Amino acid sequence: MIDTIYLAGIAKLILTRKEAVNLQKGFQKTLETIEFLKHLIKPGLKPTSQVTGLTNVFREDKIDHSRSLTQKQALSAAKNTYQGYFVVKAILYET
Repeated sequence: MIDTIYLAGIAKLILTRKEAVNLQKGFQKTLETIEFLKHLIKPGLKPTSQVTGLTNVFREDKIDHSRSLTQKQALSAAKNTYQGYFVVKAILYET
C-alpha cells in the first residue's frame, strides 16, 4: 500500500486526512488498472504508438485574409497603443 502522507511530505504538499484517503484510493485504482493491463499483454503483440497509419500529415500554412484584421482594426479598440503595438501593464518583473 502506498503511504500517501509520506509521498505528500516528499512533494511538500499539505493534505487533510480526507485528501490523503482520497489520494490513496486514486493511487490504488491506478495500480489496479496497471496490473490489469499487464495481463492483457500477449507474446508477439506489437506495441501501438498510433492507429491511423498516417505519417507526416501537414497542411501548407496559408493566411485567410477573410478571417484576419488589419493592424489598424486590431488596435482600434485598445485603450493604449504605442507605435503600432498594444500597451499593457507588466505582469513579469525581474527579481
